[in-house]
Amino acid sequence: MEINITKDWDNTLLDRKEITFNIFHTGATPSRDEIKNKLVAQLNSRHELVIVDKIRTEYGTQNTTGYAKIYSDVDRANEIENKYVLKRNEPKPVEETEKPAKEESGESPEESTGEEAVAEEPIAEEAASEEEPAESPEESTGEEAVAEEPIAEEAASEESAEEEKEKPVE
Repeated sequence: MEINITKDWDNTLLDRKEITFNIFHTGATPSRDEIKNKLVAQLNSRHELVIVDKIRTEYGTQNTTGYAKIYSDVDRANEIENKYVLKRNEPKPVEETEKPAKEESGESPEESTGEEAVAEEPIAEEAASEEEPAESPEESTGEEAVAEEPIAEEAASEESAEEEKEKPVE
């Protein structure tokens, strides 16, 4: 990535230096952080004083144009710039981009293993439920009806046996 400053002027009213630049790059458009780091090194400035305002890449090219402001002090930058622009220009922590999802949440390894154990328990329950199928309300009523039928038949056969005993033997 090569940055060429095309225009450079001082804005004394706002106490800053303004530049327009062209970037010749290969591959994807460089990120705002990469451009800002390169400008800081090229202009011998501090990271918090450089605000990259615009970055534009024309479709199909590997040529990007941009506009940046270099303030004399941090207080003046905070006073003039919008909050969203300042937030956009904050450096992204390296830890967030390199850590896996579990480590980003700030948990210690012990806490994460506890969560893994909790996550494994439902899997074990699912395996157990697959071996012994759970009864749905429809299935349970069908089984109860099947279970009641032999009892009803036994009761009917007992009643018929009692009736036979009660009948006088001829």
